[in-house]
Amino acid sequence: MTATNGRQSLKDLLSSRRVIVCCGSGGVGKTTTSAALAMRAALEGKRAIVITIDPAKRLATSLGLKALSPSPTDLTENVNDVLRAQGEKPLAGKFYAVMPDTTQTFEHFVRSIAGKDETLAKRVLHTSIYKIFAKEYSGTNEYMAMEKLYVLYRERDFDLIVLDTPPAANTRAFLDAPKLLAGFFDDSILKWFIAPGSRFLASGVRKLSEILERLTGSGFVSDLIEFTTALFELRAQFMENLTAVSKLLHQSDVSFLMVTSPERLSKADTQDFVRLLGESGFRFWGFVVNRVLGRRLGLLEDTAPDVAALERGLAGATPETLRTLRAAFDQLKPRLEHEREAARFLAGLAGRATQVALVPEQTTDVHSVGALLGVSRQLD
Repeated sequence: MTATNGRQSLKDLLSSRRVIVCCGSGGVGKTTTSAALAMRAALEGKRAIVITIDPAKRLATSLGLKALSPSPTDLTENVNDVLRAQGEKPLAGKFYAVMPDTTQTFEHFVRSIAGKDETLAKRVLHTSIYKIFAKEYSGTNEYMAMEKLYVLYRERDFDLIVLDTPPAANTRAFLDAPKLLAGFFDDSILKWFIAPGSRFLASGVRKLSEILERLTGSGFVSDLIEFTTALFELRAQFMENLTAVSKLLHQSDVSFLMVTSPERLSKADTQDFVRLLGESGFRFWGFVVNRVLGRRLGLLEDTAPDVAALERGLAGATPETLRTLRAAFDQLKPRLEHEREAARFLAGLAGRATQVALVPEQTTDVHSVGALLGVSRQLD
């Protein structure tokens, strides 16, 4: 769908931004959309990279790979092979993908904020708690995706970075990640545990530690205290980094978009997300709606579903074919009306500046470079 009435199309967005952040709940095609956006930018001559957090490794499979690397991987030739086979010109730009390893990214993050203090970095990294915290503490996975974005943005090796945010139950989890991590340093229980203010409290902590040691195994509590104390010593640098990432996300060359689908659309979650973006001062482009059957059938989303429009496209069809078409249309009409209502809801949600791009339902699952190329060309 090409934007009209002065609105910015997806193609225009790709040419005018350095960062696009794709948000959305799981199961709506967010990873596919993120990769297709980067691929479309490469078709237009950009050096583009997609950062994906995809535990199911669907994108790697689509690209013919067993897995994606935590370092940027040049996949330009993978795409060019398909283009040549289709008799088309190779990419005018470059296409890269990266799948950050949360633990590895967290280690790089700790070492960067520790600077030359290698001893302090080791105190954080060389405990049994480190891997648990890196993977399980609420907000860590989301924040490490932001951290990878921050590193690539500063290195300036790419014209466009598309961030596929980690899977989440709702879209605000990604935006809440820095606040959740910052809250770790303000947790009164941890502060009390690390630096008790009286002998009485210190005695209580020792007794608690002895109980926990018996429950969790020798060394667990001492590792916890060592890890948390060392991390607290990095508090100032950590908070400075959080501020820098937050500033990046607010820059004028960064835009957010929400990926959804008619059957997965949650009006409450969507309204909450758009409101949060506005309150936080982020630039919101609009919505990419995947798996739209009406778009595949060539029906306009601003008019009621009409079988006559389909019949006009079948001039000369036999009466039997037209009867079959009408029967199928009667079955699909509720879905088409739902799609139309969903598109109208999204278009009116955040005012006149909001775009809604409708992506046709694909005839097959996107499990190949060729299929991903097809999606990228539908992102107008």
